[in-house]
Amino acid sequence: MRFTVKNSAATITAATVLCGAVAAPAAHAASDPVRSLISPGTCTSITALANDGKPVPDPSILHDGDSVPAYFQDGVLDYKVADNFPYREQLDAAVAEWNEALDGKASLKEVQPSEADEDTVAILYKPEPNGYVQGAAYPDHKMLFIKTPNAQYPEALQGTIAHELGHMMGAGHSCAHALMAGANQNPISYHVTPLDAVAIVQGQFD
Repeated sequence: MRFTVKNSAATITAATVLCGAVAAPAAHAASDPVRSLISPGTCTSITALANDGKPVPDPSILHDGDSVPAYFQDGVLDYKVADNFPYREQLDAAVAEWNEALDGKASLKEVQPSEADEDTVAILYKPEPNGYVQGAAYPDHKMLFIKTPNAQYPEALQGTIAHELGHMMGAGHSCAHALMAGANQNPISYHVTPLDAVAIVQGQFD
């Protein structure tokens, strides 16, 4: 996928990148250029099934690709955090939510830089005060960028981090009311929902 976001201060061009603009309250969130291919009717059906703890008919529609990312094949996503990353509280909360929702079937685990290997995902901070994109996941390069320049909305910032972690685990954009909703699919959730957990676990780690 390729897209360009322009504003008066900057032009951002990225290739093979999944982005979320969920770092502001939903009423003020910009429209996401990456649109879900899941129909509203299907979203209603699979969200209800996930909320009831039941499997969805075709979990592949929730995945970003045809297979789990190579660095996540064993169900454990190892990540390291840049020294200048300023949102440790929100990152730790996002990781804790994912790990609780995944219920031991998959997990996220921080490693120290000295323990990192070629399959370790890097979580980086690259603020863009005038940019539209609040976070970006680059699974092909094992990098996740948080671009939000401040923590004005801490819960939404946590949601941005959690959303991009979902992309790094192979989830695509899904449905309104889910964490993995695209920003054009209001209302969005700032927290991991049952449908988000299904996107990671069902058909891959169950």
